[in-house]
Amino acid sequence: MAPMMEKFLIGLSLLLITLDGLSAQRETINPEGCGKALYKTMIVNGTLVEDYAQYPWMVYLETYYPGSIEHGCGGTIITRRHILTAAHCLLIGDMFVERVVVRYGSLDRRLATNVDASKMLIHKDYDQELTKNDIALLEVKSPFTFGRDVLPICLQMARMPIAHKDAVAAGWGSDKLQGKGFPLLRHTTVAIADDETCTSKFRMFGYLAGLQCCTFKLGTGPCSGDSGGPLMIRIEVDRFHQVGINSYVGGPCGRNLDVYTRVSGYANWLTRGVSSSAGYMPLVKAITNTLESGPFLIK
Repeated sequence: MAPMMEKFLIGLSLLLITLDGLSAQRETINPEGCGKALYKTMIVNGTLVEDYAQYPWMVYLETYYPGSIEHGCGGTIITRRHILTAAHCLLIGDMFVERVVVRYGSLDRRLATNVDASKMLIHKDYDQELTKNDIALLEVKSPFTFGRDVLPICLQMARMPIAHKDAVAAGWGSDKLQGKGFPLLRHTTVAIADDETCTSKFRMFGYLAGLQCCTFKLGTGPCSGDSGGPLMIRIEVDRFHQVGINSYVGGPCGRNLDVYTRVSGYANWLTRGVSSSAGYMPLVKAITNTLESGPFLIK
């Protein structure tokens, strides 16, 4: 393909993606039926999830960076088109992710349904050094069809006391730092600490009460590959609210406090993010894939 033609097609694809986003992105947080879990038994720490319908909003993100660098993260379905995750899952240093494959609908991520993300929104004040404002949204190319195994999670948008509550963390991550993740979804219960404890532990990192929260339970908790995944509290016997996004661990997995971005601190940002395309960045490889497989390919 000639360079000028390639530039023209990429520009055209960017325009089409923008127009599509402006017309299709008007979603709302907490749609009817959000957070409903079919499986109602109590959690056993660090065990395999028995039925995907217990957490039908869970997604695994395969992220690809320039130079064939591949990483894995967690995320949650929050609307028919949007995934909530951590900003650090989409940006390493000055290197933005090129492609994100969203895997959903199965406990085994190897057998999951796949859809590419088309664009991303990273919080403009995300601080990589201190891991502040570690929150991001992805928009998928094709909307999710909700059913038994695919549902959005409810987000706790109002500021409410959560200290000393039991919560659930889930993901496909490893059981040790820098370890290889598991193919099957696991879950565990943790306790949400009070802000005084979290601030004391993470003062050097500029812990922000109201915008972050932290958890602990000896011997269990999130680890490498669980980043971007949810911290959930049960508000009814069969309904969950997401209160946090896994951001970073304070040391060896299961032995230290773990920090989450607190969802309620970003209620306005989230509402704007699912109702407008402003600020979204197209994913480079998503555009390339569209050109190679769509009607614009010229050989």
